[in-house]
Amino acid sequence: MDEITLRRLIHQNPELAFEEHNTQRLIVEFLRELGMNNFVKIGTGVLAPVVRAKDEAFIIVRAEMDALPIEEKTDYAFRSKNGKMHACGHDFHIAAVCRVVRRVIQEKLRGNFLFVFQPAEESGAGAKIIVEHILQWDFKVKAALAMHVTDEYPVGVIASKPGVLFSASCEANVRVEGQPVHVAMHKLGKDALRGAIEFLKGIYNSDWEDSLVYFGKLSAGQARNVVAGEALLEGTIRARSLEKVEEIVKGIRELGRMVEQETGLKVYVDLGAKCPEVNVNEDLFVILKNISKQYEIECLQCEVKLTAEDFGYFSRHFPTLMFWFGVRESSHIEGLHSAKFLPSDELIPLAGDFLTGILDSLCKDQL
Repeated sequence: MDEITLRRLIHQNPELAFEEHNTQRLIVEFLRELGMNNFVKIGTGVLAPVVRAKDEAFIIVRAEMDALPIEEKTDYAFRSKNGKMHACGHDFHIAAVCRVVRRVIQEKLRGNFLFVFQPAEESGAGAKIIVEHILQWDFKVKAALAMHVTDEYPVGVIASKPGVLFSASCEANVRVEGQPVHVAMHKLGKDALRGAIEFLKGIYNSDWEDSLVYFGKLSAGQARNVVAGEALLEGTIRARSLEKVEEIVKGIRELGRMVEQETGLKVYVDLGAKCPEVNVNEDLFVILKNISKQYEIECLQCEVKLTAEDFGYFSRHFPTLMFWFGVRESSHIEGLHSAKFLPSDELIPLAGDFLTGILDSLCKDQL
């Protein structure tokens, strides 16, 4: 099985966070065909070490495995069959990293590598579990590497920056409890939907400076003629550090208390998965720029992105390098998490070879 075939099989049967059983099976099958049998399964994830240099530090290469609950709307011959979709390019990432594995094995690249196929990046902070496991192993890590496809940039362009590249994040659910009654007697009830709206007004009227607090989903009530007894807001917090995220959480909780006092409702703020910010090591960024010249790829220094990435858990413990890999082939941008976002199969070898070039340089460079 080659990398493009692997991508197509994974793309046809996308799986959500912590459900990546078939994806795991396909990755394991690919590794076994290369003669690799010393991989380790961590839940639905896979860790595949390649040891070539005694006493040398390892280089980690990560690819995510999970998909999104989005129905695909592309004309791709291998489009999803199950109502879910790899709308963030994780299937592409897996295939590109598998090409790196193939080259490392077949070309006998010198160095120690740990290829990480990680579950639950979209929801659940799967990187945390993987990193906790890696930290139990007795070896040094020279660098941890990951890329992310995007059609913000055209083919032949990558983008990154030293320091914070991706913001820290935290999922936040705000639950408002009221008292349902028939709308004809609404004064006897407590309207949870109205409370949710008041809460949102407070969010929209707050100055979050260079941070972001956004609620993308609201569900409330049971019927059109009944005062809503409960409302649920689902959102996200993004900031330049996890410490700033915690500060914002305090502000949101205070806003909830204000809504309670003004309306007599109950407001609960529940937090979901948290991700630290992704930091790009300055020395690794220099290597990235140098390799891009060799491959005739333009390397842009971009601004901090409010895109969240649980690769930040790797940043907390290892020198990390992450970058955007441009996949746009026309003037039109679909954007990540779009039902039509689909990086081309033909770009997988380019991405895999570029990653291999970075690995080769890291093995030779004394950081």
